[in-house]
Formats: sequence, C-alpha cells, structure tokens
Amino acid sequence: MHISPEDQEDADIDYFATDTDGHILHVASGGGVLPASVAASEEVLLELHQYFLTLPEPAAGGAQTTTDPTEGNYPGAARYARRGLYSFAKTRLHEHTDSRYYLVARPLRPLTVAELPPHIATLLRRTQLPEPVAQQTTFDVSNIL
Repeated sequence: MHISPEDQEDADIDYFATDTDGHILHVASGGGVLPASVAASEEVLLELHQYFLTLPEPAAGGAQTTTDPTEGNYPGAARYARRGLYSFAKTRLHEHTDSRYYLVARPLRPLTVAELPPHIATLLRRTQLPEPVAQQTTFDVSNIL
C-alpha cells in the first residue's frame, strides 16, 4: 500500500536507504516528505524496519552520537548506529516541505549492503543517496533516487 502525503506529514516514519559505497542509512522522517521509492510501499518499509530492528548488535559494535542535546532526543538513532547504520533526523520537525536532515549517530563499524541477505539488499537498493555518506553530516532528501 502507498503511504499518502497526509500520512507522511502526520508521522515520524523511520526508513532506510543506501549510498554509492554500500553503506546503510536510517532516516527519521520527522513528518517530512518521503522519497517516492519509500512511499511506494508500506509493506517494503515495514519489512526493512523489522529486519533492522531485530538485527543483533555485534559484540564489537558501537555508536558515536553527534546530536547537540538542545536539538532533540533520538534514542533510536544510537540503536541503529550500533547495528552499523548511519542515523539521520529531520532538521525542522513537522515542516513537511523541509527536506534537510542531519547526522544524529554514526556507527563505529558500518554495515554494508554486501553483508545483507540478497532479498533485503534488493529492497534497500530501491532508495539510494547519490554520494557516499561516511563523511556527511547533513543531506537533502530531495537528492535521494
């Protein structure tokens, strides 16, 4: 089922993407516009969410949080970063048309698409940032393919 613009605006939806180097991003939408590839299928979104939420944290995993405490509290960001995902949140919450996101937590050991089961990797590759994410602290969701 398609995720309507109204549902996107009313919810903070966690979604996932990859970059050109195969790194994986977790994005908290904060009521923002979802990329078309994410909005196209709530079922795919839920399948990816379930996979990453239940992915065990590696013993050597860890996260480096980058959030200024005055900018909000994102406890889920560290959880995803410990699993190897770069975690981003919306710059201005619930401003639907604002497309800017900032890094909240980065993994100490990044997970790559090559390490995922083929089916999950295929679903994840539907949403891709057009440049490497490893050194980025912000990105614009309108650039996601």
